[in-house]
Amino acid sequence: MLNKSVINNLKRVDPDRYRAAMFADRQNRADLLVIYAFHAELAKVPEIVSEPMIGAIRYQWWRDALGEIFGKKPIRKHEVVLPLAEVIKRKALSRYHLDQLIAGRERDLDPTPFEKLEDAREYCRATSGLLMRIAVNCCDQNINDHDSDIIAGLGEIWGLTGLLRSWRHYAGSMLSGIRREDLLNLTKNQYSELSRSLGQANPEMIPAMAYLSLVPKFINQMSEPGFDPTKDAINYSVLSKQLRLMRTILTGHL
Repeated sequence: MLNKSVINNLKRVDPDRYRAAMFADRQNRADLLVIYAFHAELAKVPEIVSEPMIGAIRYQWWRDALGEIFGKKPIRKHEVVLPLAEVIKRKALSRYHLDQLIAGRERDLDPTPFEKLEDAREYCRATSGLLMRIAVNCCDQNINDHDSDIIAGLGEIWGLTGLLRSWRHYAGSMLSGIRREDLLNLTKNQYSELSRSLGQANPEMIPAMAYLSLVPKFINQMSEPGFDPTKDAINYSVLSKQLRLMRTILTGHL
């Protein structure tokens, strides 16, 4: 189990995934929060290091922690590592996917801008896409390869939306090589294409995916005439988000 301070931090840094996870049953909810806490640890590395080399050392620390979990060495006593070890063993999660998530987040240490939209897509699939796939596997271990690919694509959309929402922060760095309008159109098209592709999902999976249903309102506000991505904030109240998530949980439709 995660301690209270880790959970409180998760509420702060990843509130939408946290709210969606609250609709899962008790065990799946606890497991989802552990996976999201693991991801939060990876995502914060570039914010707390002064240079890429130090960040690379921190990411290697997490690879070593996975080596202990999947191997026979004693597992380091850490507030996220120990609960993660329990989830990995109980749900038989893939080390490959967890290692790949570390590699995806490590891209944040690289200041090189994306050269084209496909680079942004690959980044989002390797981070948000893979995270959603891992989270869904926590809730349902019988996902076929076809549905897993769709789920990774849905997670990718959340990542693309996140880049758009953070345009003011990344316009001078990783996003400086692509046009915002192209990224916005790509995100719209991907959501329209994939949000109906999964078919009838297992209800146990929905809390690991429900936050994607928040995307349309984000896109609509960012598409309004006169919206300035460098200045304007997106207005989406907690109550509105909660109602949207509840509808998604009840209907099973993203």
